[in-house]
Amino acid sequence: MYNFMAKLLNFIESSTDQTKSEIIIAEYILRNVEKIPKMSIYELAEACHTSPATITRFCQRFENITFKELKEYARSFIEFNDTEVDYQNLKTKFNLKQINEYYDELLASLKQTEQFLRSKEIIQVVHEIHHSKKVAFFGVTFSHLIARNAQFKFIRLGKYATAYSNHENQISEAESLTPRDLAVVISFSGETRFIVQLVKVLKKRGIPIVAITGNEKGYLAQNAKQIIKVSSCKLESFKSPILEEINMLSVINSIYLVYSIVFKNSEGYQTNKGGS
Repeated sequence: MYNFMAKLLNFIESSTDQTKSEIIIAEYILRNVEKIPKMSIYELAEACHTSPATITRFCQRFENITFKELKEYARSFIEFNDTEVDYQNLKTKFNLKQINEYYDELLASLKQTEQFLRSKEIIQVVHEIHHSKKVAFFGVTFSHLIARNAQFKFIRLGKYATAYSNHENQISEAESLTPRDLAVVISFSGETRFIVQLVKVLKKRGIPIVAITGNEKGYLAQNAKQIIKVSSCKLESFKSPILEEINMLSVINSIYLVYSIVFKNSEGYQTNKGGS
């Protein structure tokens, strides 16, 4: 249900007219999501200074849903937030040792990820990226932030890279790729419904897949050409991946470092040599 809020943000970002009634409705929901399940369509229309018909059109354009379904989306998101942290398993009082324990766990997981990384695998992935016409990074929610980070890094190295945010654009991108391109799919579990759907599209089109995942037995890993495994450690009391995301980002940074040294540095050397 995190996707509900992410899709609202994408809906707003994709509009060129921030004064439109539909954008005002989306922003009102973002600011007042806890009120939505108890509101009638007339109350929401009044709060947004618009009409019930406009609310209905918004629901259709936003996700092709009814107002009743919109309320259910909001209710599910609230329930999801209420379980974001398992406070029963946390210590009742905060102390600095908890921060120290987090870093101990993080360092241990990063050490495990380091042990998983094999130079041969990294070099193979780097060669795949180098020889591809385009590298498309895929990920959802927190993994999308890592995918976007990777996109920026490789664009700065002169590589054509993409990393779309919403599900629809990611599927469209997957459908537009050719076997000469490369898909790098970032997913800790490799088993979410969207990742399974995405991988099926990529496989059908014969797109080579590099998987960055903590689950080598997951659907993503089982269908990937190359697998880079990260530590499976996570903090069970938190739904947000406060260990997993750092480990997956460290892999992206490792690939970036090797790519920079193996290819970009050698290209610069050859250019300088040719011009001397």
